[in-house]
Amino acid sequence: MPINLDLIENGHILWFKMEGSWSPQEIVQAKEKTRAIFTQAKNPVHAMIDLRGASFNMSLITASQQVIGGDPLPNAGQIAVVGVPRLMRMMVEPLLRMSNSSDPITFFNSIDEAKTYLQRQIASKR
Repeated sequence: MPINLDLIENGHILWFKMEGSWSPQEIVQAKEKTRAIFTQAKNPVHAMIDLRGASFNMSLITASQQVIGGDPLPNAGQIAVVGVPRLMRMMVEPLLRMSNSSDPITFFNSIDEAKTYLQRQIASKR
């Protein structure tokens, strides 16, 4: 499955690893699994969306936002997105923010930057 979900940092970060392209069915399955993880969480869960291996375009980025978007998720924290080229980021970021302004989305150039940012968010809540 090109959408892999890994719960890391003692259940504080859900890492979405997306590779290639994916079907609507795969998006639905990932969304159901995501909702279960967030619902069962005992603490806020931050999302790290890794698109470095994805074959993406505008619709693919919108679809990835839909995996964790839509109805508000319980225990939702920050959203860190990695692997979106700068030009596409400049076009997509305002659209994502307008479509779901309650979810704080931040773009990063590397997994290490995103993880460090989310680790700081976790530490600040302790």
